[in-house]
Amino acid sequence: MLEVRGLESGYKRSAVLQGVDLDVAAGQVLGLLGRNGVGKSTLINTLMGLVHPSKGTVTLDGVELAGRRPDVIARAGVALVPQGRRVWAPLSVTEHLDLAARRGRGRGPWDIDRVLELLPRLGERRRHGAGQLSGGEQQMLAIARALLTNPRLVLMDEPSDGLAPAVVDLIGEAIGGMKAEGVTLVVVEQDLHLAFAVADDIAVMDKGVIVHRCTTREFRSDSSVAHSLLGVA
Repeated sequence: MLEVRGLESGYKRSAVLQGVDLDVAAGQVLGLLGRNGVGKSTLINTLMGLVHPSKGTVTLDGVELAGRRPDVIARAGVALVPQGRRVWAPLSVTEHLDLAARRGRGRGPWDIDRVLELLPRLGERRRHGAGQLSGGEQQMLAIARALLTNPRLVLMDEPSDGLAPAVVDLIGEAIGGMKAEGVTLVVVEQDLHLAFAVADDIAVMDKGVIVHRCTTREFRSDSSVAHSLLGVA
């Protein structure tokens, strides 16, 4: 589904991505790992059109998206669950869901009722403003907002960021539910337990490139790989 070749991008005169090659099959969940500052979030933002690439290609089902505007990429079927959630504090949960549903890509499997089946906590908080939600509930709202666009590919940047372990487990269950429904995901994550629980494959970034790719089972079976690439036991 997603094919990235030779992707380079950065900020002003600072190059971050140094030639990323990446493939993600339809229905696959890819966990993207790496130390801080190696380019994971820059890759997500470049795929979404928030950072303009200087070189390389990004194709989704054969359609070239590199360098396109974020709204064009969204209409092509890519949704972003950003780091920090970025919900609109004054709007209620219902207003968020209604707005996302109206801006969706027409008919698709995800409507408000189905999203609330996946994320029932949001149904209990529909009249609350986003600013009144806990961090975990805001993350669920960000996931719901993405799903209601009926995307072909969901990019998630640090979904566990700042959340308590019990809440991370709930987010993991939500991602697992999306996976069971055939949603294709790229998940940037620092929490190895979450990444291992949801991902089919693991890719590791270092210095702006993908330096390792294998199945999650293979990655977990060789602790020396995690130690050498991520600096963890």
